[in-house]
Amino acid sequence: MLRVREQVELFRGYYPNPMPYADIVKAASLEGIEKRLFGELSGGQKQRVLFALALAGDPDLIFLDEPTVGLDVESRRLMWAQIRSLAARGKTVLLTTHYLEEADALAHRIVVINKGRIVCSGTPAEVKSMGSVVPGADPNRSLRIIRCITALSTETLLNVRGVSQATLDGKLTTLTSTAPESTLREMLALDQTLHSLDVQSPALEDAFLALTADLA
Repeated sequence: MLRVREQVELFRGYYPNPMPYADIVKAASLEGIEKRLFGELSGGQKQRVLFALALAGDPDLIFLDEPTVGLDVESRRLMWAQIRSLAARGKTVLLTTHYLEEADALAHRIVVINKGRIVCSGTPAEVKSMGSVVPGADPNRSLRIIRCITALSTETLLNVRGVSQATLDGKLTTLTSTAPESTLREMLALDQTLHSLDVQSPALEDAFLALTADLA
């Protein structure tokens, strides 16, 4: 079984103009584990070594399949920084991920695939916009996610103007509304104890769920 350094050097040897060894180590955060056997590494450390091997030939096109699985938060952020750095150098990175936060943070263009079908594609903002339009509603009015603590039941909230969905998780109520101003005015009139209010545009995860709902 090869050590980390030996594996990286082996893969560098496959290419006529490989990335310098020191650059690979820095990009994949391999400092301190270069002399260790691959089989003795943790899952996150193995992911970093595999990322290093993908960089060995200094390619212009890089395929990364779920590269941050098994990484802790700090290691994941470091890899995100390196992926951004590769893109800034003119490299093309094709990334597959189930972490929608990751896609939103890194991608210039997203392709949403559900059960083998391409559902939509576009920039993160475009995909979120596509997922936030309610069928039959004014296309210029997009959904807003409203979170609050209220005494109103979900049944009551579903009859409030603009509300298309209402869920209760513990004490926190989450709504989706196509007319957030009207929704909030009516809710405040019905419940003067309403508090902990938060209004946001839909996240990529919300858009993904909306875009794939009919295909489930």
